[in-house]
Amino acid sequence: MSGGLILGLTATLIWAAILFWSDRDPGNGPWPPRRGSLFTAAWAWGLTTLIYVGLVQTWGQPPILPALVQYGVGLPLAVAGSLLHTWATAALGLKGTSGWDVGIATRGPYAFCRHPQYLGQIVSIAGLALIIGSGEALALGLAASLMLGYGSGVEDCAIAVHHPDAFAAHSARTPFLLPRFSSRS
Repeated sequence: MSGGLILGLTATLIWAAILFWSDRDPGNGPWPPRRGSLFTAAWAWGLTTLIYVGLVQTWGQPPILPALVQYGVGLPLAVAGSLLHTWATAALGLKGTSGWDVGIATRGPYAFCRHPQYLGQIVSIAGLALIIGSGEALALGLAASLMLGYGSGVEDCAIAVHHPDAFAAHSARTPFLLPRFSSRS
């Protein structure tokens, strides 16, 4: 087991523990925090960055995927996920992505799904794991993606607690994680 896998899985497990604790009492757990601060921003972005760093550090392992999958599927996913994550972060603002309560986001990518930042991270991590193509990268990519999917649900519940009316209206017209681009009848 490489140092990258250990680093990435440790950061993923810490995030999962924080999310599990938060899920037990939506809106009152450590994520999202009741009050964002530089401390919450540092640990939230720090843990997420460590997942990416750990994933990149698995690059030295031999790939188990064909090059067509690594680059034909992984590269477009990594780029698309990174672009979506960047767009969502810009639309929500750095404070909103770091734990400050900024209300309900409804513009930009948030008009298509309630958690585009999480979706962008899931897609970019999956793409990066495919590009690296090793068993360790794929295992870490899967673990991190599952944790981020869980995190989007935890955050959804917390937002519903803090902003019940606005959340109800937004969730009635906006899907949870996977965007819907067709018009409603």
